[in-house]
Formats: sequence, structure tokens, C-alpha cells
Amino acid sequence: MTEQHPSTKERFTREMAPIAFKELQKHFAKGIMIHVSQDLDLVEVAVKLHEDDTQAIKNWMAAEKLVRAHDEHAKNWLAQDMNLMAVTAAPWVLVQEIVETGE
Repeated sequence: MTEQHPSTKERFTREMAPIAFKELQKHFAKGIMIHVSQDLDLVEVAVKLHEDDTQAIKNWMAAEKLVRAHDEHAKNWLAQDMNLMAVTAAPWVLVQEIVETGE
């Protein structure tokens, strides 16, 4: 019987989950938290980081769609007791605000 290994994209999709910012503060403090813009697919960004796709990463950074989480992010997330969608693409923890759909 052959064991099938999931693709990188499938693995990141399975590992992605909502989590309270309070639970992620240690990663923020270490400087390894990356904020991903809403118009990017969080799993796709994780895959590109994992594959070391330098051009895609540089493009996103230049467009400020991929930025290291900073103090203003942290203040807002704490003040709102926010949950974030997160996935780890070692050594980075990628986060994105969860957008509520429907009104």
C-alpha cells in the first residue's frame, strides 16, 4: 500500500485556522508575524513563501499587500479582541483579518 503525501497547498489549507490574536502575541513579539492583505489568498501566499518565490514576495511587499505586522496592527487586534485566520510557513506566521460576510 502506497502512502500518498498531500500537496503543499493541501497541507497549508488543512493547517490554516482562525485564532485569537492574544494566542499569537508571542509570534508578534518575535517579529515573525506577517500581515497578508485581504485581496490575497492566504494559502497561496504560504505556498509562495514555502517555495521561496522571491519575485511574487517582492511584488506583494512593494504593493504593501504583504507586510510585517506592526504595533498599529497589534493595538487594533487587541482592542477588538480579534480573531485572525492564520497559517505557519516556517519561520513565518501569516495572518489575515477574518471578513464577516452578510449583514
